Order: sequence, then structure tokens, then C-alpha cells
Amino acid sequence: MKRWFLIGAVLGTFTPIVGSGLAFLLWQRTELIAFGVYLQGIKIGGMKVADARRILELKQPFPSSFTLSVTNQGKVVRRVRIEELGIKPNFDETLKNTFQIGRRNSLKASLQEFLAAWRKGIHLPLSCDFDERNARQILKQIAQSLDCPPQRALVEWQKGTFVIIPSKEGSKVAIERTLKVWKEHFRQGQWRTLSLVVTKIQPEVATEDVASIDGVVGQATTYFRTSERNRSHNIRLAASKLDHVLIRPGETISFNEIVGPRTFRRGFLIARVLSQGQFTVDFGGGVCQVAGTLYLAALRAGMGIVQRHRHSRPVAYLPPGLDATVNFGSLDLKLRNPFETPLYLRTFVRGGRLTVLVLGKQQGVTYKILRRRQKSKGYSVVVWRLKLENEFVKERELVSSDIYPLAVHVSQVRKKKQISQKPQPFSSSGTDGIPFIKPEESTSPKPTSPEPQSTKPASFEPESTDQKFSEPTSP
Repeated sequence: MKRWFLIGAVLGTFTPIVGSGLAFLLWQRTELIAFGVYLQGIKIGGMKVADARRILELKQPFPSSFTLSVTNQGKVVRRVRIEELGIKPNFDETLKNTFQIGRRNSLKASLQEFLAAWRKGIHLPLSCDFDERNARQILKQIAQSLDCPPQRALVEWQKGTFVIIPSKEGSKVAIERTLKVWKEHFRQGQWRTLSLVVTKIQPEVATEDVASIDGVVGQATTYFRTSERNRSHNIRLAASKLDHVLIRPGETISFNEIVGPRTFRRGFLIARVLSQGQFTVDFGGGVCQVAGTLYLAALRAGMGIVQRHRHSRPVAYLPPGLDATVNFGSLDLKLRNPFETPLYLRTFVRGGRLTVLVLGKQQGVTYKILRRRQKSKGYSVVVWRLKLENEFVKERELVSSDIYPLAVHVSQVRKKKQISQKPQPFSSSGTDGIPFIKPEESTSPKPTSPEPQSTKPASFEPESTDQKFSEPTSP
């Protein structure tokens, strides 16, 4: 066979096209590697695979000791020794691929490849294997120093005004994707420098999401006894979960989804709760006060009330008709942002005072809450919300109509109020800025003046920091 191949080569000298084609066809019937092939700088063209392997093992073209570089965006972040990655030459895979040169599915492509090797030479790298388990461990170590969580945009209170803290993009080493890239590098013998695959992580709330916020559009403050330590703890914990919540245009939020189950594992303690008209104790006692304060702030902000439930009897921290009870899995408070701009919640707890602020873009519109007592077998109260522009009522909305059982008269709530910490927002006469209309008054509420929605507070300190804050005045 070699003799016929040499004859073809001689003919190729005089008739290049015919001779080269004949030599190619004769060579394909041999077990020889294409002429002109070099592997890791060693000439193996014209050899059988077994002979080429012996030459490679004898000359050892693979370095016995080498330190490679792991890079991120061109910057070296780690240097790794060959032994750490368990890198070894793969002669079998390399020679198998080398033998395929000039033996492709396409006859034309095979001929071109054969001629290119014969005339100009083809230089190939030595394919390698590596220990994926060791590589994964090294990548985890690198990720500990390179991974950076995203930072969401925040709306903070600084030096008497609301300030937007810009968001920051995060990054994370994609370990599995990096290993796939490394496999290809090792297969091609290009492993002296290995690059990382790092993915960008967008923050949950970007700067542009809160860029339109310029002030307070709704707020409410209620009070509680700090002497009831477990209940105070639950109020602080639930309020902290509502703090910095973004409500996008058209989005509906669920109090239960945000605050989560009230269990010991999640940090909630056993405290006094109101259930079916009776006081008892359970995990999360006090959480309803947070829900009620949020509800009142949402009413004043013009938010849509998707779902709300009253208590089985009036409570001391909010006027009847403005409370909201919640129970994970059954009773929820759901609020919707009806505006074309986002809303943003801030909660502050200081001493026995809980304040919920709804921030957003001020539209020159205020909302006034009116309550009307109705004659009934129970304590009945109807709540209206008025939308005012330039002191004129533009819209009138019936918010709720609640009937509390006669077994618990509102005077009992007043009695409880007397032993609560001052100032007390609950009063049938409308402290906390909520007018109360007696039954003999007109059933169509007409406000005499709008309630101011001031955004300039005075002397408020959140419990979570020593920094001085100002508390927005009640609308």
C-alpha cells in the first residue's frame, strides 16, 4: 500500500491535481495519520496511531509542574497548580481526533484538509482531562471572595428630607457554566489561562423604580403598651417586614404574604390576641395592630382595598371601622396601588408608638376619612373616603359598613383607653384626625375642609437607629 501511495506522490509531482487526488485516495485506505501533522510540537504525521502514542509517551510533551491562572475580565484572581486540578494528558482522545484529519464526512473537505496538512502542516494541542470535583471546590472558594449580592434602592430619611439610596448590581460566579467552559479549554489544550463565567444579578428594586417618589401620600400612627413585652416584640417584628416594601403600579400586596406565618421559628412570641370577641393568647399577638395601622395609612394614601376584615369587637388603638384583623391562612389584608407611579412603605417603631408611612409621587390630591354612626342592634359604623382637589370633593367612596356586637359597647373601649399610654388615637369623637358623624347628622358626608397631608415632620426617631428622624404629622 505504501508503494502505491509513493507512486501517487510521484505522479503528483508531474500532474498536481490528478496526482494529489490519487495520493489522497490511496492514503485514506491506510492506517496512517495525515502527513504534516504535529501534536504539541512533535511530528506524528505519516505514523500509525500506536506508534504516535509511543513517541508522545517517550518525549512527554506535557509539563510535570505548572501554575495556571484563573481570570475574571482579564484580571488574575487565583493561581492554581496542575496538581490541584488533577490535570492529565488524554493521549487516546487526542490521537483519535488527530486520526480524523482528512477523513471527514465530506470528500471535498477531507481533501482540502489533507492537502493543507501535507503542504503547510497542521499543529495541534494535546487534549487534557481534569478533576471536576477539585475544580468545583476551587471555584466555590473563588466565589466566596467574588460573589457580591445586589443592593436594592432604598428611600431613607436624611437631614429633614427623603433621599433615594441608589441600587447596585450584584454578581455571582456561575460554577457549573464555568466548568463547561473549562472542559472546552482542556479539550482544546488551552488551559494555561482559565476564565470565569460571572453572571450579573439585578437588584429587586432598581433606582428608577423609586425615582418618582417625592413625599408622604398617606400615614397613620397608633400606640401600644411597652410593658407588654411579647406583644411589643411582635409589633416590631411585623413592622420590620413591611419596611421598604415597594408596591408597583397596579400591584396588589398581601399582608400575610409579606409578614409570613406567625410562628416561634420565625421569631414571633405568645401574646394577647382577640379571637371571637374574647381575649386569649397565641403566637403573633399584636400583629393585627400593625395591619390596622397599615390599613389606615393606605386609606389616606388612596390605595384600593381589595380585602379587609374587622375585629369581633372594637379595639383600643384604632377607631371602630378603621381596624383590620389578620390571621395567617384565613383572614388577610390586601391592598392595591391604583396609581401609575409606585408606592413605598416605611415603618417606624419608637417606644410605644408605631408609624406607617406610604410614600409616593404627590399628585395634589388628598383623601379624607369620615365615619358615621348608624342606629343598629349592634355598634354600627360606616366609613367614607373623600377625594379632594383644591378643597373640593371630586369623588366619594363608601369604604366599609361594620357592625360590632352589642355585647361589647364602645364605652368599654373608652374605659380601656384611659389606662393606655398617651397620646391615645382612639376616640369616637374623632381624635387621630378622623371626624365622627352622629346619627342625627346628614347621611351624605360633606367635609368642611380637607385634612392636610403634611410631609414635614417634627421630632421622630425610629427605634432601629440612633439617628434623629422627624415624624410626619397626622393628616
